[in-house]
Amino acid sequence: MALYVVTPSDLHDYINQPLHDSTEPPMELDLLITGGTVIDPSQNIHEVREIGISGTQIVDLESLDSYSAKKTLDASGQIVTPGLIDLHAHVYKRHVPISIDADATSLAGGVTTVLDAGSAGSYNFEGFKHDVIDRVDTEVLGLVNLSCIGLVAAHYGELMDARYADPDGVVETIRRFPNQAVGVKIRAGAHIIGSGQQGWDNFKKAVQAARDSETWLMIHIGECPMALPEMIPHLQPGDCITHCFKGGSTTVLNEAGRIHSELATARDNGIIFDIGHGFGSFQWEIAEAAVEQGFIPTTISTDLHLMNLHGPVFDMPTTMSKFLHLGVSLDDVVDMSTTQPARVLGRAGDLGTLAPGTVADITLLEKHDGQFDYTDSYDQIRTGGEKLTAVGIVRRGELHFNSNRTN
Repeated sequence: MALYVVTPSDLHDYINQPLHDSTEPPMELDLLITGGTVIDPSQNIHEVREIGISGTQIVDLESLDSYSAKKTLDASGQIVTPGLIDLHAHVYKRHVPISIDADATSLAGGVTTVLDAGSAGSYNFEGFKHDVIDRVDTEVLGLVNLSCIGLVAAHYGELMDARYADPDGVVETIRRFPNQAVGVKIRAGAHIIGSGQQGWDNFKKAVQAARDSETWLMIHIGECPMALPEMIPHLQPGDCITHCFKGGSTTVLNEAGRIHSELATARDNGIIFDIGHGFGSFQWEIAEAAVEQGFIPTTISTDLHLMNLHGPVFDMPTTMSKFLHLGVSLDDVVDMSTTQPARVLGRAGDLGTLAPGTVADITLLEKHDGQFDYTDSYDQIRTGGEKLTAVGIVRRGELHFNSNRTN
């Protein structure tokens, strides 16, 4: 029998030969967004770069040797941000009179996630989930109103009759629907919760519901039966004061026109101050004084509903533009509309970011230069030099254009 002798040269060739063809085909993305200026405060990004999407997720393009795309969007001249999050709106359409259509208004305003601020209470939250949350394309979350009927009859004052307060029902609702019912809401005006002891009782029931449900409380302020500094000892980090630049008898300013020191400390300690612009809850004089003193709110939101949809609010980009006029930087305005509300919702690792592996919720904006009139909730006008408008959104990987946008 002949023997085959393996030489060192043969062994070297065998060890170093490839086991298979190492050339990998390029990854095919479903959508590639190119040319846009990406602003993502969650990652400290402000630069022109590409964003790749596969399925419903954002792809780490830097880890790929090559890639192609089924569809490419040239976003040159546009701003690409994480999907805008409106932390205060009312979208329980057909059930609560002031509510609006979540999908139509979100697309027009570049919003991919909406927090409904207490339109439903313990008696009707399941109906809200069935008729709205489960049926719309926009991601809708909800705060549960301390009033068991929510805002169905809000013009009568939903907590003027103490029997409507249902803290136990709030807690049970949040336990039943933990992915949709994410916190507690109370409108704390004296004409809504009562004055004196009745007002305090309702306020404390809302606080206790937030604690017992291990979530957080959003407080609508305005003509309250207690002063804002008196509320603060009852709150904890993560609780939220909305309509924070409202005028009237309950404002963030003291009699000397200075920010209440208790509120400045509370903000530094993690209490959320949210805009909630609304029909009667944003006053230029309050906003200007607060920003001048360095009191910048945590989050920008619209309180969008039928009474302000056609002015003075219009949409989320218009509300954001008002803060550009106030001197807040574009990066901070985007942060207050994406990263910060995601943190409030406990979704910082999922929403409000363009980080690879997260849900592909993206907003496309245009910034225009010119002269633009902005009206507050008290018919006062300021003229700004910049305006943001929504071009479209990507919601869970699906691209949608706002065909009604105007410059």
